[in-house]
Amino acid sequence: MGSPNGADRDPWISSSGEAAHPDSSCGGGGPGASSHPGVLSDHDNLSGLPHPRSHNGSRVLPYELADVLLAQNDSWLGKPPRMTVTPVQTLPVTFKEFNNKSAAKYVEAIKGSAMGVHPQGNFPWVNAVELIFEIDAKVAKKMKITGYRARQKIAFQEMWQRELKDGKVTAWKKVAADPEGPDDPDPGLVTTTPAIIAYHDAPGFMAGNKDVEFSGPANVKTSKEAVMIFLRQDFVGWIDGSSGARKHTTWKPVSDEVKWHSNQSLVRNIFSQEALWGAGEGSEIELGHTQGEPKT
Repeated sequence: MGSPNGADRDPWISSSGEAAHPDSSCGGGGPGASSHPGVLSDHDNLSGLPHPRSHNGSRVLPYELADVLLAQNDSWLGKPPRMTVTPVQTLPVTFKEFNNKSAAKYVEAIKGSAMGVHPQGNFPWVNAVELIFEIDAKVAKKMKITGYRARQKIAFQEMWQRELKDGKVTAWKKVAADPEGPDDPDPGLVTTTPAIIAYHDAPGFMAGNKDVEFSGPANVKTSKEAVMIFLRQDFVGWIDGSSGARKHTTWKPVSDEVKWHSNQSLVRNIFSQEALWGAGEGSEIELGHTQGEPKT
């Protein structure tokens, strides 16, 4: 007489009594290429949980998998072997805040300075932000993290312009672009406290109101006929942690990556000698990346 839980059931016979490959949809949707994954076989007695290697099973949260048994066709002493799925390890550093509105809170070198689009006290055509991460001391200790450093890279940057020719403004034209490259924060603009690591960045044009030309990606300059300029810069920031000592110190990412961008949109004041440029529509510093031709 068979086991009430079906431990001695033929894996080639489906729950409906039909002969079917155990990896097929009719056979239960196990580790094979089933298009409609089913539940774990009866002998696992898990009341409908999807097989952990099926498409639906991949969506089960780690804590739900703690007691899930991987279905096996072979057996040991008449019972399927049990295997516990290990939950994903928590990162010791988490992103806390993209401070693009208020004064800087944590970076000592610029504490109290305004953040956001074209903040006072800086070059007129830069934006400013403070990226703030939080450290979980218990997780860091468990992973033996002894030090931190802020990391950043340019994901992509490009510059566009519109010119005044024959009394008409031309269409947008991309005049410069630069692919991914390193852009680590200035160590003097990084602050680490027992619970917080934060860094500051101020991307944009290092130019003044009276400059005619602007340097963009790859040091390409806008033309003297430009009347509208748009600079897009996409960034990715994260935190590295170190373990080991002296010559044996190793660094690795200990936080998620944070995608953010800074856009500069400038319009030329052709009738002014004091301030040749003014802010156009689309200047911003926000989370996420942007792409495509300027909308203004």
